[in-house]
Amino acid sequence: MALPNISTPEFTTKIPSTGEEIKFRPFLVREEKILLMALEGEDQDEIQNTIVKILEGCILTPIDMTKLAMFDIEYLFLQLRGKSVGEVLNLKVGHQKGKCDHKTDIEIKIDDIKVVGEIPESKIMLTDTVGVKLKFLNMADVTKVANAKGNDNEKLFNVINKCIEYIFDEEQVYNDFNEKEIEDWVNNLNQSQFQKIVGFIESMPKLQHEITWTCEKCGKKETIKLEGLQSFFT
Repeated sequence: MALPNISTPEFTTKIPSTGEEIKFRPFLVREEKILLMALEGEDQDEIQNTIVKILEGCILTPIDMTKLAMFDIEYLFLQLRGKSVGEVLNLKVGHQKGKCDHKTDIEIKIDDIKVVGEIPESKIMLTDTVGVKLKFLNMADVTKVANAKGNDNEKLFNVINKCIEYIFDEEQVYNDFNEKEIEDWVNNLNQSQFQKIVGFIESMPKLQHEITWTCEKCGKKETIKLEGLQSFFT
């Protein structure tokens, strides 16, 4: 016997980096099961891959997921989660310092969580004639940087290399370069030129929300800034 179909509602939201309006549907039970399994496994690569696959299935407007900035993906997934599971997140938060180890239950409305920061100018002139076009890191870039070996400085250079979309001068655009070539090019910048690129990275918008609560056990008032999608599933 054929069972009746249940219609799925559609919603709209905007991609933070572009302002483009898109349509999406809530994720279904089968998709929620896949997400819960990934979260239980605590493998960050698996969690990120699952999030992208769910977004690809639920976003009805044709978009290229590989071109979305990391903060776009994080924001869109929160919007999707709000319409699928519930528009309130339940978290347990604890003290950053001190002897009290109690964790307090708090609620956050998903609509209150925003992408913080203005979209910075992506074309930067390094000299009077030479400039660089920068891009936001996508999910694949963030995963590669996170998994790369090295200290914080080495990871910063890795981020910079991946942010460079192309280099240009008065005569042409240079976008056909390999990792070694762009690494050598960055190493030959002076400090002033280098800091201009670093400034773009530091000013990238972020999924961010500040919460203040009072510990139920010791009565101390605390404020914490949650940043990035993983913070909202703690």
